[in-house]
Parts: sequence; C-alpha cells; structure tokens
Amino acid sequence: MTYAQFSEQINALARPVILVEGIRALPSAEQPRLMALGAQLARDFPRAIFRSGNAEGADEAFALGVLRVDPDRLELVVPNSRHGRRRMPGNFKPVAVSGLSLGAENHVAYVTQRASPVYVSLLDKRDRMPALKAKARYLLRDTVKVTGSAELGLAPANFGLFYVNVADPMQGGTGHTIRVCRDQGIPVVFQQNWMQWLTGE
Repeated sequence: MTYAQFSEQINALARPVILVEGIRALPSAEQPRLMALGAQLARDFPRAIFRSGNAEGADEAFALGVLRVDPDRLELVVPNSRHGRRRMPGNFKPVAVSGLSLGAENHVAYVTQRASPVYVSLLDKRDRMPALKAKARYLLRDTVKVTGSAELGLAPANFGLFYVNVADPMQGGTGHTIRVCRDQGIPVVFQQNWMQWLTGE
C-alpha cells in the first residue's frame, strides 16, 4: 500500500482511529523512525485519533511522535490504570479495560477467543485464578484496542500500523492484535511497507 492509498482511505473518514504499535523488543536504531512516523501521521491527518497499548518499545516510540504534535489525539488503552504510568505525560489519563462491566468483558473475551483460540483456556479460567486474570487483561486490552468499547468511550479502529518481528509477525500480543484486526476486517500494514512512507527519508 502506498502512502497516497493510505491517505485516501483515512481522509474519507470523519474521525479515523489508527493503531500505532508493535513489539517490545524494538531495536534502538529504529526508535527515531517510529517517532518520525507518529509525528508525520499526526500532522498529515489532523482529524485522526492514534491508539496504542502503552507498552515499551514500538508502542512508546509511536506515541512519543504523536505527543510531539498533539497529545489530545493519543489514546492509550491499558490493562489497568497503573500500567506504564512512567511512560505517560503527567496529566494523561489512560483507558483501562479493568473498568469494563462483566457483560462487556465477557463479550471482549469471546472476540479474543475467536481471533486466538489458543487463549480459550486462559480466558475461561481467569475468574478463578488471579494470576490468569492479570494475564488475561493484557489480551482483553489488545482486543479492545481494535474493537473499541462503547462503555469505555472508544470507537472501533479503522487501520493498524505495526512494527513486527519479521521472522514471526504473529507472535505474542502483537500477533493477537493483528489477528483481531483481520477478524474485524481492519487493514494492517507492517514496517516493510510503512517505512517507505517516511517523508524525511
């Protein structure tokens, strides 16, 4: 996908939501490029909202770029309100999936299991085992980033830009988020493609 094609899709939406995220183990040499793309997108698409999970690595780098341009258009969806506080601006309020009602959480769990059946057992046992509940909230967070949540005031995502492990792009939480995107019909682009969008290179 070219930047012109991406721009056409984004500009056709009144208030697009773009996921900007990826692996924690981001090579330090790549951080400036993710920050540059976050800032470029925030400048080029002033109606867009940018969403990530506030994890170390790719999430943080993309978010720093958006923050340079407009902090009000960054959404951080987190497992609980304490997650990653040191990576947030002082007055930033994240959206925590721990605030979901039981019915809404069960629906998110169903969508999560459908996209990643390997997690069925973990999610089914989450209410009986505290350690599993904490782990499950990371998966539920990844799902909500994509699907949005009326309860939490989050619109569904429209596009996903990911920095992945090229050798195994579908691993871990990033892979799960990508599977949810595909399950929901949301286009995704990896760095092999979007690196070509950077206007400063």
